Amino acid sequence: MSTPIKRLEIIKNAIELEDDDIIESQLARLKSEAFDDELLAIVVALEQKNYTRAMAAITAWLQSQRAVTPWRDPQLAASKLELKALEERLRDLIDRRNARVQQLDEFNDLYLTRLGPLMSQILALRKTLAELNLRRQQAEARRREADYRRCQQYVAQAVEVLTTLTRHWRDLPADSVQAATARKHLQQQSNLIANLLAEAQELETGLTREEEPARQARDEANDEYEKYREQQHEAEIRLRKGKDLSEEDQNELKRLWRQASKLCHPDLVADDLKEEANAMMVQLNQAKQRGDVKAIRSLVARLHQGLEPMMASDRLNDLTRIRKKMAQVREQIDTLVSELAELEKEESWLLVSSLSNMEAYFAQQEKALHEVRASLEHQVSEAQLDDVA
Repeated sequence: MSTPIKRLEIIKNAIELEDDDIIESQLARLKSEAFDDELLAIVVALEQKNYTRAMAAITAWLQSQRAVTPWRDPQLAASKLELKALEERLRDLIDRRNARVQQLDEFNDLYLTRLGPLMSQILALRKTLAELNLRRQQAEARRREADYRRCQQYVAQAVEVLTTLTRHWRDLPADSVQAATARKHLQQQSNLIANLLAEAQELETGLTREEEPARQARDEANDEYEKYREQQHEAEIRLRKGKDLSEEDQNELKRLWRQASKLCHPDLVADDLKEEANAMMVQLNQAKQRGDVKAIRSLVARLHQGLEPMMASDRLNDLTRIRKKMAQVREQIDTLVSELAELEKEESWLLVSSLSNMEAYFAQQEKALHEVRASLEHQVSEAQLDDVA
């Protein structure tokens, strides 16, 4: 009821101001809101530009309604309108973020399918090189372990000699030439033992220390290769599904998904409808992954037919709850603005958003990757020769 009243007050003021533009802008809306014969008569009078009759009819209708229309807090209407504007701002930001994420995902899928096989070969070579390096380190560790054992044997033998020399020295007269010579031999043997012990300690320290980084590098190279292969496989599946659709259907899929995600995004709906919105978003994303245009089209139709979760501005009529929701939406807006600012500073986005010639970019990348592969193949060949040696 309040909408025709406000509308007629605007038209009444516009007649007093002699402003045809305002009258015309409000007339179309008034026609859709006219629910009784008096309002329809006002519409006819305005269309005929019989402003005298229209003014009288508007005044009479407003007076009759004021007697029965309950009072409505103007702050409530203002807050609902402000909340609606905030929701629209949030809706636009969500759409903007979704558009950028979708653009990045499409580029990544294209990169994985165009350059994926070459990257897989490079990662496989890095994996092989890391394995060969680990083998070399393990062989070195075995050599050091053998040296360590020999060194321990030498220490044991040197200690036996030292024991024999000590007994011999003790049997000699303390002031004899033989005793002086024996003391010299004892000192030399003690120095030899000290050197052998230092060498043994160094060998013992290096037994595991040098091998561990190589083992870690091997494991990381294996993980990177397997993860990349999985990503490449998933991208190929997505693109294969996309190829089953015509270009027109692909464009419609993207457009409808963005449209539907704006209508039922959990961040946009009233709190009591978030669970329903989450379920709808799951359906929407699953349909997108399947390339199911029909399912998304059906979901959008349901949303437009009024089955979609309503916005908080459409449901709330308590001023305190509205203001609380406004604070929540403002916080969500600030968060999204920050997310977008960070996303737009990322190297991946700067690259995608600045590419004017995709084919030239991929040709350049392919050339660079061929050079990397050739270098790695040479390194692997040399490492294999060293392994054989």
